Amino acid sequence: MEDFPRITESARVPLDIPIRPYLNDHCVDGQAVLPAVEAMEILAQAVKRFRPGTDVTAMTGLQFDKFLYLAPEADRLSAFCDMSVYENGDVKAVLTTRTQSKKAALSRVKTHAALVFPRQAPLIPKLALDLAASLEGVCFSVPAEKIYPDLIPFGPSYRNVAMLHLAGQGAIAEIRTPADETGAERSQHLGSPFALDAAFHAACVWGQRFAGIVAFPVGMDRCRVYVPTRAGETYFAHV
Repeated sequence: MEDFPRITESARVPLDIPIRPYLNDHCVDGQAVLPAVEAMEILAQAVKRFRPGTDVTAMTGLQFDKFLYLAPEADRLSAFCDMSVYENGDVKAVLTTRTQSKKAALSRVKTHAALVFPRQAPLIPKLALDLAASLEGVCFSVPAEKIYPDLIPFGPSYRNVAMLHLAGQGAIAEIRTPADETGAERSQHLGSPFALDAAFHAACVWGQRFAGIVAFPVGMDRCRVYVPTRAGETYFAHV
């Protein structure tokens, strides 16, 4: 059996997460949920406070297990970051919430997101420009007014795919991050979250057209932020 690295240090850090107004536009079945990209930033910030030397721009084993629903009218959210430091230098961070049973003295723990900040950043080869900018096979375009709200029923803050091009083997999305991200205290580490969130929208639309499913992001094998995305910029995502 493969040997797993030993945990040398662990900590549970309470989180007081502000619920910014724009988060109410990120809804599933009419209820606001914390976006996966926000969970990534929250964990990155928590680990940076705990171990300032950690490179949080490199991530592996990302999992988004359960929706973290945001209570209507609430302006704060209480959660925890459970951290484990391994002997090889990797740091695992898990975003959890705890609820108390009204009928029994029991608390229920839910895991919403987990990821590892590896000591050695994963190698992600650069995609050649000609491959990044093109799709194989017959391609057609989907305008933003068709994506929102017909295919992605999110509110105005999350309608950031300006144009989407689909083919059987993938998609290319033109993404415009909001110019005004006021109050987001954002993204000192990972950049504007709206770009990656919009890339997930492109994947969801592709899934509806070619796989017959409405897909949600449930995990990523690895992720590397080379240059943090910024507000008020145009980006292109290849799915």
